[in-house]
Amino acid sequence: MGPARWRWNARWDWPVGSPRGCRRGRRQRRVNRTSPSARRMGMFQPADDRIPPMQSFSRRSLLVGTAATAAVIGSGLPASARTSGTTSHPEPINIRDIRAAITRLIGRDDVFSIRKLTPQPGEADAFEIDTFEGRVLLSGTSGVATISAFHWWLKYVAGQHLSTNGDRISLPATLPLPTAKIRMSTELTERYAYNFTVFGYTSPWWTWSDWERELDYLAASGTNRALALIGMERVWYDTFLDFGMDELAVRQWIAQPALQPWQWYGETTGYDENASGYSGPVSVDLMDRRVELGEKIVQRMRSLNITPVFPAFTGQVPDQAFADLHPDTHIPAQGDYAGHPRPYWLDTTEALYAPVAARFYEAQTALFGKTTHYSGDLFHEVDTDGLPAVLDGANLGDAAKAVQDELERAVPGATWLLQGWQHNPQLEVLNAVDENRVIVLDLDSDDSRKWEDTEAYWGVPWCWGTIQNFGGRLGMFGNLIEPGRTFPQVRTATRRKRLVGSAMVLEGTHNNPVVADLLGEMTWRRTSVDLEPWILGYAKRRYGSDDPHAAAAWKILLRTAYSYASTGHSTGEGPFETPFAAWPTLNLRSASNFGPNEWRYDPAEFAPVLGEMLAVAPAVRSLPTYRYDLVDVTRQILANRGRLLHKKLREAYEAGDRQGLTRHSNRFLRALDLSSQILATDRNWLLGPWLESAKAWGGNAEESHLLEWNARSILTIWTEKALGGGGLHDYANRDWQGLLGSYYKPRWQRFLTALPGTISTGVEPDLEAEWDQHGLTWTQQTETYPTQPTGDPYTVASQIASELAGDPV
Repeated sequence: MGPARWRWNARWDWPVGSPRGCRRGRRQRRVNRTSPSARRMGMFQPADDRIPPMQSFSRRSLLVGTAATAAVIGSGLPASARTSGTTSHPEPINIRDIRAAITRLIGRDDVFSIRKLTPQPGEADAFEIDTFEGRVLLSGTSGVATISAFHWWLKYVAGQHLSTNGDRISLPATLPLPTAKIRMSTELTERYAYNFTVFGYTSPWWTWSDWERELDYLAASGTNRALALIGMERVWYDTFLDFGMDELAVRQWIAQPALQPWQWYGETTGYDENASGYSGPVSVDLMDRRVELGEKIVQRMRSLNITPVFPAFTGQVPDQAFADLHPDTHIPAQGDYAGHPRPYWLDTTEALYAPVAARFYEAQTALFGKTTHYSGDLFHEVDTDGLPAVLDGANLGDAAKAVQDELERAVPGATWLLQGWQHNPQLEVLNAVDENRVIVLDLDSDDSRKWEDTEAYWGVPWCWGTIQNFGGRLGMFGNLIEPGRTFPQVRTATRRKRLVGSAMVLEGTHNNPVVADLLGEMTWRRTSVDLEPWILGYAKRRYGSDDPHAAAAWKILLRTAYSYASTGHSTGEGPFETPFAAWPTLNLRSASNFGPNEWRYDPAEFAPVLGEMLAVAPAVRSLPTYRYDLVDVTRQILANRGRLLHKKLREAYEAGDRQGLTRHSNRFLRALDLSSQILATDRNWLLGPWLESAKAWGGNAEESHLLEWNARSILTIWTEKALGGGGLHDYANRDWQGLLGSYYKPRWQRFLTALPGTISTGVEPDLEAEWDQHGLTWTQQTETYPTQPTGDPYTVASQIASELAGDPV
């Protein structure tokens, strides 16, 4: 995941031996692949009584497409309990922890009775909502199920609302009781959350208060597996110090926090010959403070019955420095990713891999304890043609089996999560491993549907996933159709084979909250959702009244912004992006290199939504949920207007109309300025909190500046190397106040000022080198931005609507 997408071999990776693959003195010589060099490290040598390696099973020799599969599916037991290494018996619930979560979410828990529920045949998890002695009775088969029962009651009995972007809680002293018992259940044992990239695009600077709320919301949404990545970089540090590495060299290899997700993917490192916004050395103090936070996250997950998912060790090591210490071991260089040299790969079939993996899991366990689920891929975003170069003679199936064997030795019975993305996992991998200890997360089931192309991953347990958001980019957009309508159908289709769960793997979260709301419900819904009445109920809960104008607005949004359905990943990723974030050009398509090049909907059909939002009853206008949505709608109206005005100025340029060009250029910049005005009215849309949160993690002024550099870079240039030909500039663009005015607007001002001077030639000015330099300069600046909103959203949005009405496009 991440940005490489479908063009890996053509754009970003170069085979070892090519000019880019030879960077930094990468070794090209072959080595003795059977060397016992690692065995001389006695303290990490496998003991004689260790669990023997697991047997390999061929996909063709098991249940794929056979009568045995049908027999298992029809047995009445949860699919995942029958076909993977997970258990069908949830952990014991802790009523005290459940009450604490409810209290954190709504401020009280005194009026709920809570009890343990026994699952019925065919149920992996279930909850009931009933009454007991005049109180609301919540029953669940697990902590997650019980908190989900509370959330379902809150929505469908009490009519209240929780979200990642605003709550509406206004409960009476006497809580409403259900008129009849409600029972919901799921056959899905795995309900996974988090793309690795979330830890770069959304949460790298979060503190405990952010995580505490986040985890409660995950549990309330039915999530029972969640990736835990904060502080895990310390595991690398502790591991490689014990294999002869210089302490500073290890810290130099570890990237700064916002780029660490791609280091776990085996795509980047912190090594850079120059100072940069991502480069190490990471301080020990920063790692320790992140470990402290990570421990709290993991502990809270466990208390809520959410299984933490830890990163697995798939062989990434600190490059040439590590390879030089082990010259008789096969440790090939890995080419480049987006201009970044990938970390070297310790061939997992080499003798040295076993003790390094053992030390990795030992260090991880010492810091965070053990878990049951571990995630990590071999050669992430490397296509089939590129595999020979990165394997450098190693066997892919043997490499995968070695990874699983060492995980099993360290954590007997552990489940290895693999990502179904682009060309991974290869059939060769799945044929080599014990499939009953593997689950494939099909990241893009709601669009590319890779599971269909692979016959449900050739019979391996898998999860139906939704990615939807890329880079954390903003823009009103969501795919409600596939999870709401298609997913329930998949869950009963025989071609699903060993479907065991769902996966919410958005690259960036905390935007388009309606998407998360529906996804959380689909764990418990076994039939397709009629989306119009569902979204009207959503609006009623979010705003606290059955307002006709709010209902009309959300009907429009359902027909436009939230109407996307699967196109086979053929029309670009995410929303039709704001033009303001794009590199200025007359041939404007997408702001990022992977966004859609055409409208997702007719902007004229979207336009009336602002008027409807402004016409809601006065009682609604002060709600934080409404204010967030009003800012989002107004922002989107202005982004759409920017697109239409850009077309006008291009037409004026092509017609040689200088006056028209000047007029439409000014109107375009005015739309950008109006966007900044409306964004300034809500804290969710400010750049300042992002930067100040990053700086607050610094242990001293120098580190705070470095982390601010890191935070600025990931949103704009991504990294210095990615900017220089990597194609990732503005991949994580944001419609944020502060970013529009200080970063995007100067580019457009420069371009639109230069544009009239080229009308006679018809060749627009080539200023890309200036955009590069502008990005490098801006990311190193230290200008501060507001962290608190100014102005009233309703007042500002009303003024904008009036201005636009007087100046139609």
